[in-house]
Amino acid sequence: MKEMSIDLETYSDVNITKCGAYKYAESDEFEILLFGVSVDGGPVKVYDLACGDTIPKEILAALSDENVTKWAFNASFERICLSK
Repeated sequence: MKEMSIDLETYSDVNITKCGAYKYAESDEFEILLFGVSVDGGPVKVYDLACGDTIPKEILAALSDENVTKWAFNASFERICLSK
């Protein structure tokens, strides 16, 4: 794996526009609902975490692998959410 594109759908009881991304993700009610990923330009796979899907170990490992380039439309938001 050389690169991956990710997109998240999330929920929080905190209003992100009023409080910002950090407070949004720090809420006890925060959760990642959907995790979408494309590896090396391949088809998009969506993991429905809210319904019990789990992200494969190789995808989780790639998130912290410095040799894998990560792409996201709003990368700073995804980074904050994934850090939680």
